[in-house]
Amino acid sequence: MNFVIAFMGEARPIIDYYGLQKVSHRSHQLFQNNRHSLILSGPGKDRASLATEVLAKLTDIPNQAWINLGIAGHGNFAKGDLFIAAKIEDDQTEKSFFPPQIYGSSLKVGTVKTCTKPSHQYKHGQGYDMESHAFYQAAIGYSIRELVQVIKIVSDNPTQPVDKFSPKEAPNLIIQHLPAIDALVMQMDQACESLQTDQALEESFIAINKTHSFSFTRSHQLYNLVKHAKLLDLDMNIVQELACSSANASDAIQKISDFIKPHRILG
Repeated sequence: MNFVIAFMGEARPIIDYYGLQKVSHRSHQLFQNNRHSLILSGPGKDRASLATEVLAKLTDIPNQAWINLGIAGHGNFAKGDLFIAAKIEDDQTEKSFFPPQIYGSSLKVGTVKTCTKPSHQYKHGQGYDMESHAFYQAAIGYSIRELVQVIKIVSDNPTQPVDKFSPKEAPNLIIQHLPAIDALVMQMDQACESLQTDQALEESFIAINKTHSFSFTRSHQLYNLVKHAKLLDLDMNIVQELACSSANASDAIQKISDFIKPHRILG
């Protein structure tokens, strides 16, 4: 698991829980053990994007699991609530991402708007942070979307606004949710490992790739689609039949994508 976290106060409970050790790095504070890596990004979109890129290049393995964890304001969730983002908006571009919610979890599901500066507004049903959209946009360049998630702990809301929040409160807000966070981490890591080691996945891709003359770009698209289908536990025989019945490589990509789409739970 790769964690991208803005501040040490948010990261310390994760570092302690997993026994991560500080690793020397010229530009970022980095912590690792044999299974997990955590990088401190600092606040804001640009820093979150940069830290994600740095960690991706350090680990240099495709389709790893990624989590952006931190505190966030919210329009109606109670202070201390933990939620997972099923929609992530950007306050400037208004572009949205929809992390697929495929994991069995009791976590609340919510929306996060990533803002350029701390938000003092509290719209009902809306969370607010400064990193998640940039993190997500960077991380999906290195992993399939099912393996990239954003989880937030509510630090402020209309009755307890951000001006009254102290950063010293962050560790205790997160500590109480460590078992739930770990449960999600374990599920994501298992999904990641199944993609990394599954020989059947490679065999399915090779068989499907032979059905048409796929260009380099379309072959890459096909490989990601086959991984998605495997992660969602879909019948690979159906995927192969769709490819065989397609008129050409482009048609195969479209048919397989259409087959997978309804199974991706967007929340």
